Amino acid sequence: MKQGCKLWGGEKRERVLIIHVGERFWEGKKGDIMKMQTFLLSLSPKIYVYRMKKFGVIIFFCLATLGVSAQWNTANMLRVGKSAIMFDDYVSAIENFNNIIRIKPFLSEPYFFRGLAKLNLDDFEGAIRDYTQAIELNPNYFHAYMYRGIAYHNMKQFEEAMHDYNTAIAINPGEAYVYANRAITEADMGDYKAAEKDYSKALIIDKNLLPAYLNRAIMREKLGDQEGAIADCNMAIKLNMFSDDAYGLRGYLRFQAKEYHDAIEDYNKALKINPENKRILMSRAITWYEMKKYPEALEDYTAVLKVDSTYAYAYYNRALLRSEIGDVNNAIQDFDQVLEMNPDNILIYFNRGLLKMEIKDYEGAYNDFSQSISIYPDFVKAYLARAATSMDMRDYDAAEKDRYKAEEIMDRYRRMKDGDQNALVDTTENFKRLIDINSRDDRMKDVINGRLQDRNVIIELQDMFIVQYLSLDTLRKGKVQYFDKRIMKFNQEHNYNPALTVSNKKFNYPREFEDNYIESLSSDIRKNKNVTDALLLRGSLYLNRGDYTKAIEDFRAVLERDPNHLFALMNLASARSRMNDYIESIEEKTSRVVGEEKKVERNVDYSLVLEGNNKCLEIDPEFVFAMFNIANVYAKSGEIQKAIDMYTKVLEVDKDIAEAYFNRGLLYIYQGNRSAANVDLSKAGELGLTDSYSIIKRYCSVEEE
Repeated sequence: MKQGCKLWGGEKRERVLIIHVGERFWEGKKGDIMKMQTFLLSLSPKIYVYRMKKFGVIIFFCLATLGVSAQWNTANMLRVGKSAIMFDDYVSAIENFNNIIRIKPFLSEPYFFRGLAKLNLDDFEGAIRDYTQAIELNPNYFHAYMYRGIAYHNMKQFEEAMHDYNTAIAINPGEAYVYANRAITEADMGDYKAAEKDYSKALIIDKNLLPAYLNRAIMREKLGDQEGAIADCNMAIKLNMFSDDAYGLRGYLRFQAKEYHDAIEDYNKALKINPENKRILMSRAITWYEMKKYPEALEDYTAVLKVDSTYAYAYYNRALLRSEIGDVNNAIQDFDQVLEMNPDNILIYFNRGLLKMEIKDYEGAYNDFSQSISIYPDFVKAYLARAATSMDMRDYDAAEKDRYKAEEIMDRYRRMKDGDQNALVDTTENFKRLIDINSRDDRMKDVINGRLQDRNVIIELQDMFIVQYLSLDTLRKGKVQYFDKRIMKFNQEHNYNPALTVSNKKFNYPREFEDNYIESLSSDIRKNKNVTDALLLRGSLYLNRGDYTKAIEDFRAVLERDPNHLFALMNLASARSRMNDYIESIEEKTSRVVGEEKKVERNVDYSLVLEGNNKCLEIDPEFVFAMFNIANVYAKSGEIQKAIDMYTKVLEVDKDIAEAYFNRGLLYIYQGNRSAANVDLSKAGELGLTDSYSIIKRYCSVEEE
């Protein structure tokens, strides 16, 4: 029998509604709306409701079912998903394409567009898997090859990217963008001639492709064709006189030619178009510096930091400029800012140390030079500077040791082959130089943007599951619950309003609602009315609001009456876990307040938590939420592999538990298995845990060379 929702007629005055989803049925009268909602809400993340006034009944179309249904309009859902991508709503797009794939897994297009959404979220491995699936379903899918090439490029797998671009060109040689993308990869491989040729091919096909002119200009500049590079910038400006990038690049080319006044003129034009372009502000600042116009340069660096207070390059360059004009204390403060963002940069420690020597902070200077050496033990100049500091501190033995060490390193490098002596140059050259961001290759990048993954998120395990009231307002905001036959049966038997659900999300109920409901349940308990149920419900409310002691008391009281009460066992274990975590956090905060010199290692006892969830599995070996909670206990206890194995078991039972993928992904990161982490976090993001994309970008992306 097909899954779906069927309306059955009854007597004239007493219509009967029968809902059939898979092997599960609900039957009731027209007036049993709350029971019906309880059943449906426990089934699925997506339920559409239509009121058919003509017939006087409510018909529910359960779109979360997997059967083929006439209600599905695939073309419309594709349009919705594509629109979501256009408006940068990549998560909604993924949800749309997930739904199509569930119903029609033989279509290539949903995989392609889901891959595009993942690409925009910097989930490159996830995108590659989707593009590959699209290609398997449609071997001539031109765009799938092209975008898989982009994903491979972002992972620095250039050979794979080139293979895909070549295949795409073989399928459709008349598409300009694929030549432009191949050129980007060729440039990153150092083949600037090939890149220039591909940009030229792209421009033959589409003479209005402005980015191709700009990137070809960069290639021509690298090949020594200054005139050709300027000509490309002029063409870009002719195409779009409001392109700040075009003016900025032409300004940079003129700067390289030491035509500083002309460069300033171009930078000014660019900044009139976009006053907050920090790259161009930085470039103009460097140009002012070369023209010895230090106040103007200082003003531009400060302007950059007003646009982006976390821009380390601006702090670094401003620090060097301030040190040059004698503003030493402010220069040190700028270096402090840089080190907060990049604590392993020997460049910053070294330069800050030099400034501290100027203000006679010899101990601070000594520590900075020592830090540089600890990061890079062959740093010759740091040894010499530290020796000078030791001399000022009258520690002549230490000074002699550092001078001897510096000479030893230089002698070692002198005996090396010429090609190996570059390492010495890196340690002995003048570090007081401004950073020119235009010289960095990251100018050449594709225009694909992501927003969601740039958010700062707190990286921590997804919490344990509990049984609690379902907040409809929270449900509307996204997936917060999973189907569980036990909960469905429980809700049907008790006609709870609001319904119960299994979730690890914190629901924010109105305080007045909680207080009133707790008082009502307390009244039932005092009257000895449905005591077991009332205790469970009240305990769940206490647990959600963080009143762990009262929650534990209520759940224990339930178990005194029914030792095998599955939900009470799970909630009691989760309440104990949350109480342990809360106590530990309070102790940590207190230790910081009282000035505890060294953090005390505390062994949190999760034995009762583990015992409670194991008892759940004795009652029901397939109770996946207890498995998840056990995995969390292992993770919190430092038993990483046991936790990973248990999360794997969770996913063997139910492959759609997003939190299990998420937590397992975090543990893989802890183990250093970045590839496995990316796969899991990509799946978690696909299932709705959007913080996954921030973590993928931060920990699973390819490291910069």
